[in-house]
Amino acid sequence: MTDVSVIVLDIDGGEMLLACLDSIAMQTQPPREVIVFDNGSRTPVAERIAFRHGLHVFRSDTNLGFAGGNNAAYRHATSDYIALVNNDVVLDRDWLATVTAALDADPKLAAVQTINRKDETTIDGAGIDISDGTFRQISWDDSAKHGGRDARAPRAWGVSATAALFRREALGDTIFDDTLFAYYEDVDLNARLHGNSWRTEVLPVIKATHRGSQSASVLGGDALRLRTRNRYLVARKHRGVGRIGALLLEDLKLALRGRTSIRGILQGLFTR
Repeated sequence: MTDVSVIVLDIDGGEMLLACLDSIAMQTQPPREVIVFDNGSRTPVAERIAFRHGLHVFRSDTNLGFAGGNNAAYRHATSDYIALVNNDVVLDRDWLATVTAALDADPKLAAVQTINRKDETTIDGAGIDISDGTFRQISWDDSAKHGGRDARAPRAWGVSATAALFRREALGDTIFDDTLFAYYEDVDLNARLHGNSWRTEVLPVIKATHRGSQSASVLGGDALRLRTRNRYLVARKHRGVGRIGALLLEDLKLALRGRTSIRGILQGLFTR
């Protein structure tokens, strides 16, 4: 048993949640505890997974957001290492052993992830890149050949919260900034960790499958506003993390395809 608390946030995840929990239960190196936080599901999680032994289930009657829900779950965690695993992720059997070994080996490493696949042929993400002034998932939609590694891809600046392991000492009292609610809260977290002289790392191995933002539909039309707004809020909050000009240029291109939110831009630029 490993000194890890695994946190899984859920909103009406259905069979997707069950597949995620099954993959956690099958880990070669099991965690100390698995915390499932019901973030306002219409059908309470406890009713759907009551037959599964060893889970700690907590519930909010309202959606606290990805940031707030994980923070609420974190208050119940007891381990030195904290794993965040999205409910639309299925872990390979040795995922936890792989990321735990990395934290064990480097006391200045605050967070670690492996490469995530979409399916057997396509990469979902290999960490966060901010080198062009925007925020993007490295190798998104690239081929999974050669283990997902591409010599042309930039070195990851930070880890995605899709499936990652964190050191509690580095996190402190809270994981995310609640005010972000959802989207880019992991960019904000990486900036905070780096600002406190911690390192993050993406291991060059594929060890998890992410089916891709399957819970975003609960936000409806608000998802686009939050995605747009939070990029600017994070860039304004952390000097050198994102560039307003680059983000505006990206949004101009996205606007031509109807994939940005003017309201989100204004909130991101002018919210105090």
